[in-house]
Amino acid sequence: MFRPLSTFIALAMLAGTAHAQEREWVLDTSDEDAYLIFGVPDSDDVGVSLWCPIGRGVVNLFVPRPTEELRKLKRKTVPLTVTAEGETATFAGKVDINAEAATSSAEAEIPANHALMKAMAKADRFSVRVAGEEVVYPLYAADLAGLFDLCAKR
Repeated sequence: MFRPLSTFIALAMLAGTAHAQEREWVLDTSDEDAYLIFGVPDSDDVGVSLWCPIGRGVVNLFVPRPTEELRKLKRKTVPLTVTAEGETATFAGKVDINAEAATSSAEAEIPANHALMKAMAKADRFSVRVAGEEVVYPLYAADLAGLFDLCAKR
């Protein structure tokens, strides 16, 4: 009788631990910048982030990618093709290779009033294609309106 109960408790604890490791959207600000990050809170895990210098009218899209994938390109920029709610746009992504880490990144600056940003505000997900690889990110619970308000040109 105690074995099924102890098994149930152990499984419940494991499920709670697994749930705590799920990525979620978090909007944060500093004195000068605003960040909307899709990752595991209180960790280095970032799936994608949108950030901006407050009031400057631009949004930066930061996409982590495997270092080897970006190293093979041997380029300082790479096209980032973003799709949301039927709107697609391609931006020049600056490649930043971290030679000592498994992941590096590509980052593109997008005007805050771009049609793609408006489409993302209505979408339930968006996708990013980098170096032939496409990743889809959910937008459920993403405070895009809050980020866009902070990013808008003042």
